[in-house]
Amino acid sequence: MADWSQLPKELVQLISEKLDNEFYLLRFRSVCSSWRSSIPNNRLPLNLPQFPNSNNTVGSIIRELSKHSFFLIKPPITPNQQTLQRPWLIRMGESFDGKFYLWHPFFRHQLIPSFGYVLNLNQISVYSLGHVFYILDRLLPNEWSDVYSEKVVVAAACHGEQPLDIVTHDNSGETMVFRCGDDSWTKIPNVAKSHQDICIFKGRPCVVDKTGRTVMIGWDLSVHLLAEPLNGGDVKYLVESECELLLVDRYISNGDDGVRIDLFRLDEKEKKWVKLVNLGDRFLFLGEGCSFSASASDLGFDNGNFVIYCKQNVWKCEMSVFHLEQGRLSRLSDYPDYFKLFWPPPEWIERLRLK
Repeated sequence: MADWSQLPKELVQLISEKLDNEFYLLRFRSVCSSWRSSIPNNRLPLNLPQFPNSNNTVGSIIRELSKHSFFLIKPPITPNQQTLQRPWLIRMGESFDGKFYLWHPFFRHQLIPSFGYVLNLNQISVYSLGHVFYILDRLLPNEWSDVYSEKVVVAAACHGEQPLDIVTHDNSGETMVFRCGDDSWTKIPNVAKSHQDICIFKGRPCVVDKTGRTVMIGWDLSVHLLAEPLNGGDVKYLVESECELLLVDRYISNGDDGVRIDLFRLDEKEKKWVKLVNLGDRFLFLGEGCSFSASASDLGFDNGNFVIYCKQNVWKCEMSVFHLEQGRLSRLSDYPDYFKLFWPPPEWIERLRLK
């Protein structure tokens, strides 16, 4: 039998470069000591400068970049299993103290309470669904202040490499980019201040404004039109799903959460949004500064064609589900099977704990 620990270092490094998620890389490095020593445990560079228009005193705040990943944890298959065991959707990432925690996928500040035991991750199938970046503000010398509220995307970030572009919006709504190796943020011209969402598509940042006009930011920071404006709703989200760029357009009426959602697919050749009436077996998830998709079969359901999202007001966050086929909006709590994807943890989790 072959001894995997004796694989050449160059081959181990080549295999590790195919792993685009820190969790998978952690598992890879845990195989044996030789693999662990061959692959460094690199982290994203954390320190970021203040925006040019910031009112903060220079040096009084440290800005750090933090990455959180979304995972679908699936139960192990057991012999003679009679009932369907549901998976669990979580977010894993660092907090202000530099330690990794489990978080509610949608609510930025909501930690999942401690179990009181350690999970045996070697017995669990874990699927990566996406990730989100946050900027953490820390007051000197040692006190955490806040999490930057705007959405942040990182282009071309791989383990062992620095991200080439960190893109977000400053306090005035300008689209800004920070390139590793620089010492300041750079304003990207020709992008509307009326931005609604940003995401990564084909490795590059894309920005949509309130009219639906969507642009892609090139490697040289040039701005390229992806889609012309459309007559649509009030709140727009960009979602990359199965190598396609989707636009979720939510209508708001009289301060309500929304009376309908329209869905569009990008036609790159015609540079326009094409309306979709069916997602097939896909679920779209829209949270605070994040978006991702998953198949119904992976989630343990027979059918997809749903959009699950959270809304946030001054007092609380609420989750809703939109039925695309029926054009109907419901509270997620009215659908226990969907709601239990998030909380509480499924019963089978406790059976996998390490004693």
